[in-house]
Amino acid sequence: MSRRDERIRPPRPTWSKWLVAGGGVVLLVIVLVAVFVVVPAISLAGRTCADGVEKRGDNAECTGLTDGGYVFAPDLASVEQRIRAENDSVAASGKPFVTIAVFLPMTLTENDILSPEWVRHQLEGAYIAQHRANTTQSWGSLPLVRLLLANPGSHLNQWEPVVNALLGLPGTDRLVAVTGIGLSLETAHAAIQRLSDHRIPVVASHLAADEFSEIPGFLRVSPTSSTYGMAAASYVKPTAHTATIVQDDNAADLYPKTLATAFTRRFADADHRITGRTERYDSSLPGVENTFLQMMPNICGDQPDVVYFAGRENDLTAFVTQLAQRPCLDRHLTVLTGDLAQTGPPGPEMRRGLESNVTVLAPGLAHPQAWTSEPNAFNKAAVASFQERDCTDCFEALFPKERLDDGVAILAHDAVLTVVWAIRQIPRAVPAQVTAQDVLQAKNRLHDTLAVPGASGMISFDDRGDPVNKAVPILRVRLGDTPEFVQLSAPLS
Repeated sequence: MSRRDERIRPPRPTWSKWLVAGGGVVLLVIVLVAVFVVVPAISLAGRTCADGVEKRGDNAECTGLTDGGYVFAPDLASVEQRIRAENDSVAASGKPFVTIAVFLPMTLTENDILSPEWVRHQLEGAYIAQHRANTTQSWGSLPLVRLLLANPGSHLNQWEPVVNALLGLPGTDRLVAVTGIGLSLETAHAAIQRLSDHRIPVVASHLAADEFSEIPGFLRVSPTSSTYGMAAASYVKPTAHTATIVQDDNAADLYPKTLATAFTRRFADADHRITGRTERYDSSLPGVENTFLQMMPNICGDQPDVVYFAGRENDLTAFVTQLAQRPCLDRHLTVLTGDLAQTGPPGPEMRRGLESNVTVLAPGLAHPQAWTSEPNAFNKAAVASFQERDCTDCFEALFPKERLDDGVAILAHDAVLTVVWAIRQIPRAVPAQVTAQDVLQAKNRLHDTLAVPGASGMISFDDRGDPVNKAVPILRVRLGDTPEFVQLSAPLS
């Protein structure tokens, strides 16, 4: 029998079991929605900088695509606004257009290879080419040009999602080519290769390493690093008979090795020789300044007429600085290097090196003084994009405080112009139907009489997409000013 205080409890109704089970299912659904929908949505919102632009990488850089509506850095605001306005004008015109993507690191990090000024000049040059192509008859009239800014972040580390975004653009955007790039890094090589695999042509504005020429559909308007090395050797051979090589061995940087090889091949002969062993350093490791200092006794012992520095410009500064500590201060030393895009007068440390009986010379990317010293070497319409009497939309009028003597804006202009020249030279092409594949076909004609009339000179491409024997300016670094134009030098002269 039951105790008195026990209660007889009726069995729970069957429907309550279903209620409990249903509640569990609802709870499970809520959890799953939270895990797979809400949390990712919150995470995406936290990563989103703008439509098409997301925070990526260790530095949470805003990388991706924009038509100029999202500003990647404050000092790019003015030129991006101009690009956005030009794009809006193209859209409102109702005329056939194509899209050219400018693929550049536009968010820089500490100790970056590039400078904010370099990035800004790239966009300014690209804009000038876009605007002049859309508003003048210098290079034909249709299709119009829309620019899309593609930022893969510092060192192009976020190239993959940005390239994927370019490849995923709808057909109505009519992407016909990619320009820019700017760095001879493995990340750049991988990005260009991916675009090539999808038959998107790439026209690099400033890219020197020869290895890129092996990629189908690739062109460059800047000279190769081989061209820079040969031009430097051609310039110095009449007065120098011995040279010592200083070379960066950074495995991720393709540029220095090609510089050193090209200079050596062009310089060394029966009357000219390389003295001593190559002095090597690795820019990817710390202590570069100490390594340069330790080179000084050997450099003095070799007694070279010139030192050829096969490395990046930021390391050149540290090397020249250490020359003030060399034992042979009484011996004048000429330092030659690859392309020079110095953004201003040298700082106090580099000045001390220059003041220690040192001259620094280098090929430049392009230089406006060449337009007046060798006017027959340049196309008047292309030069007019930068300077002409009473102009209101040339570079000098729109960007009066910016410099041209680093050559960056000039080459960025020529990269976009190359695509325009290709799409408007296609015989019997319907402007509304031009594709990236048409540009790939047309690029094979861009030589000799159909050479691109660039502001950096006539650009005649070989089968590898490299400019043929392009003349480059030789520059001299000055103590209190930007580099001085010396002369034009052809690599095979």
